[in-house]
Amino acid sequence: MVSFRKKKEKKEDPKTEKKDEKPAPKAAPAKPPQLDDIPELIEIMLNEKGEKSAAATKRIYELCDVGHKQNRVPMVCSGKYDVLTPLAQCLTQESGDGRHL
Repeated sequence: MVSFRKKKEKKEDPKTEKKDEKPAPKAAPAKPPQLDDIPELIEIMLNEKGEKSAAATKRIYELCDVGHKQNRVPMVCSGKYDVLTPLAQCLTQESGDGRHL
C-alpha cells in the first residue's frame, strides 16, 4: 500500500550545519631529491640531530636506491660530494633514528 502523507522534513541543528566550508589545502608534495641537494643534506646530517638528520639521511638514500642506480657512482666516485663520512658516522651511532634507515 502506498502512503500519500507528506514526510516530515528534518530540521538541521544550526550548530552542526555546514556552511560552504572549503577543505583544507593539501600539503604540496616534497620534490624528489637531486644530486645538487647533496651538500645541503650532508650539512643537515652533520649539524642537526634527531628527525632532521634522519630525514636528510633518508633523502640521500633515496638518491641512490634501486630506482636511482645511475646516481651511485657520481655520488661516491666523483670527488664532488663526501657522502661516505657522514653516512659512516650515522651508522656507527649506538642509537638514533638515522641508524635504522
